[in-house]
Amino acid sequence: MRDRILCFFFSLFGIVYDAAAQEHQRLIVVPSGAGITSFDPLTNRYRTGSLAAVAAFAEQWREELGAGNLSLVSWPEEPEESLGDRIYSTLVDSTLRRRMEYEAGYAAACERDSLLNRFGVTPREIDSLGETEWLVADRYEVAGQAVVRIRRQDFRSIRPSERFAARFSADEKRVRHFFLSPAVELDTTICARDGFFGPSSFADLFHRFQLETAPGSEVSIFAPPSPDAVLSSGPLTLGDVLNLFRFDNRLVTVRMTGRQLQEWMEKIFGMRFFRIEGPHSDLVRSKVPYYLHDDVAGLRFRVDLTARYHHRVSIYETERGKPFDPKRLYTVVLNSFRARDLVAMGLRPRVVATDYRLALARWLLARKTLHPRARDNWSAAPERWVRAIEARERRTIFDQK
Repeated sequence: MRDRILCFFFSLFGIVYDAAAQEHQRLIVVPSGAGITSFDPLTNRYRTGSLAAVAAFAEQWREELGAGNLSLVSWPEEPEESLGDRIYSTLVDSTLRRRMEYEAGYAAACERDSLLNRFGVTPREIDSLGETEWLVADRYEVAGQAVVRIRRQDFRSIRPSERFAARFSADEKRVRHFFLSPAVELDTTICARDGFFGPSSFADLFHRFQLETAPGSEVSIFAPPSPDAVLSSGPLTLGDVLNLFRFDNRLVTVRMTGRQLQEWMEKIFGMRFFRIEGPHSDLVRSKVPYYLHDDVAGLRFRVDLTARYHHRVSIYETERGKPFDPKRLYTVVLNSFRARDLVAMGLRPRVVATDYRLALARWLLARKTLHPRARDNWSAAPERWVRAIEARERRTIFDQK
């Protein structure tokens, strides 16, 4: 099909015609939108796929083709913004993208379909684009006959438009300030490694966030976003915290009976720990991915690592002092990734926040100081053996000296 189009294209240029009769129009299709700033506000790195880069393309080609012969559209109509853009536009300025797209020259959403039809661009061609590609469609019309040539354009080498950057420099400074300035004070250094051996201040920080963001929840389940994550005491920026969470998740709650909760916890701690026979045994199952090493808050319990699988966890009461009841329903809060296994058990999660990190940003901004502390609500036993093994495995697993 492409060969026929190209043959037709070149045959057109074999016809003797008046150059003024030729029409050349170009369409730029940007899939899934482009970043509202020319840098990633969470990593403070230059972002090639930005609206400022789109504007640079448009400026160059408007000079070549004439302003009326160039169109830009975004696909899909509601672009999936990056984390930084989404948080900034939601919490700070929801109109920034709209203003920037207008300034860059994007066609209105209502014109998109007609433009795509005019240039013969199909959804399949758009969906097949790589992460660093835009679609460029050229439409040539000579003496009433038209031919279209569609190509991919890699935008990695395109620098932002200086004029466009200057126009939105104040917005860019606000974005930088929002993400890179201190948002909250942390009163102690917390480390994800501590959570592999028992309750930790690191897990407590995010248990607090989950329990307070989902009012009415009684139990929180949280796994570290990274095995080596560290947040140092002192001022924290949003970037310090949100950079730890690389994947899109929701915050959800699930209603579980005490018996189901017991079964779930047996599974959690069965995956996390080996059965031990003395202080020379292995403890942490290091081959189990870090994001499956769940910690549990809201209950007081003991994990007997000398017991056989499915007979390890003894739950005594809630952290509020109420006896644990296997028949009672408990509301458990966790992220949507970990809730998938609960769905397999026939449970139905309820969404509390559609974006875990956006909800976390709101929670952080509403506080002045964070005081996380290891909850001391559970222990792995026998404690004496576990302490001896922990001292050794901190060196062997995490190379601590």
